[in-house]
Amino acid sequence: VLGTMLELGADSEAEHRAVGAYAAARADVVVAVGEGARPIADGAGGRTVTPADNNAALAWLRSHLTTGDVVLVKASRGARLDEI
Repeated sequence: VLGTMLELGADSEAEHRAVGAYAAARADVVVAVGEGARPIADGAGGRTVTPADNNAALAWLRSHLTTGDVVLVKASRGARLDEI
């Protein structure tokens, strides 16, 4: 579960895309939360879910996670993914 990284400045879009590609190469699915995470989804390609907000991300996770699944949650604190 990835959200926007707010501190990247001019390289923001490229860095978000790179994170998406990196995550997609290692995870079954990349959940890119919110409009700011759109470049993450673009970098991840087809193995991506793009919930509009944290509540939608939580709903998706609840309906798709099974016993034994591992979830990594990472974003800037401003993305408030800790709410998930």
